[in-house]
Amino acid sequence: MLNRSGARRVLPAVAWFAPCGPFLGRHLGPIVVTGAALVGVADAPRSIAAAALAQPAAEAALPDVSALVAQVRQGLKPDSELLRQYTFHERRQDVKVSKLGRVYLGPWREFEVYPSDVPGETYKRLVRVDGKPLPAAELDQRDAAHRQGVLDRLAQIERETPTARARRQARRARDLREEQEVIDDVFAVYDIRVIGRETVEGRPTLVTSLVPRPSVRTRSDAGKYLKKMRGRAWVNEADTQVVRVEMEAIEDLTFGLGLVGRMHKGSTVMFRRALVNHEIWLPAEARIKATGRAVIFRRFALETTTYFSDYRKFNITTTEDVTPVGR
Repeated sequence: MLNRSGARRVLPAVAWFAPCGPFLGRHLGPIVVTGAALVGVADAPRSIAAAALAQPAAEAALPDVSALVAQVRQGLKPDSELLRQYTFHERRQDVKVSKLGRVYLGPWREFEVYPSDVPGETYKRLVRVDGKPLPAAELDQRDAAHRQGVLDRLAQIERETPTARARRQARRARDLREEQEVIDDVFAVYDIRVIGRETVEGRPTLVTSLVPRPSVRTRSDAGKYLKKMRGRAWVNEADTQVVRVEMEAIEDLTFGLGLVGRMHKGSTVMFRRALVNHEIWLPAEARIKATGRAVIFRRFALETTTYFSDYRKFNITTTEDVTPVGR
């Protein structure tokens, strides 16, 4: 699931339904598959929005949930596809586990993220640790290593045999199939209700409740986690884009039959999106607050947030403009 730069593959954004975005995968293993299916809806139809804007928000009837879900699903795009159009900054603390099972937070690290059309070659360029810029020499060394890795990967693709190419294409087809299975599970698992309206950062939103149906049979590995979480999502009424999601575990979530770890009931995750350049909604913040056990016996309690900012449209200029921090 991890690419050469340490970035995790992002599943398609599926409306509003699961815990969080891709950052959870670095923290809680399989729960990322549930979370990455969550946020990032693009190009949604406007019929519901137009109907709502035709009368004052306070007087407008709540939309039919079936129509809303249909419009959201129709406009889905993968977060990976959306983020490939932009460079951005990512600031986070990774959750680490010691050899003895102690769970702790690592230092604050800030990355400049440069997308790539070559699978697995998105570059997360570490530029600061705990607010201090990396030395120029270390940055140059990291840049050279990444550049050589990309060249090696391109050369490998050019030399690959028909059999190797078929295997690579089969892996990609499998990834796409798994993404679709998660999408299908999200819409199957949750009983979705439109429960009201709220203003979020100055914009009218529809508030939806997400209650799992425990008896639903799921197709993906992520489905079993979906059925153990409930929450709410806020959908921007003007364009039916998801702007915020809050989810809570209603049962303990176990990993590796509970031998690897357990996240306790009551743990929460939040994902927030922001409108970039008045044209596209992209990740802004992801937060997890959890208690549990690691490696059977080690208790943990943690709260960590990942921030996404400084989005810039990706083009030839931005690929060349990689200036070491501090120069």
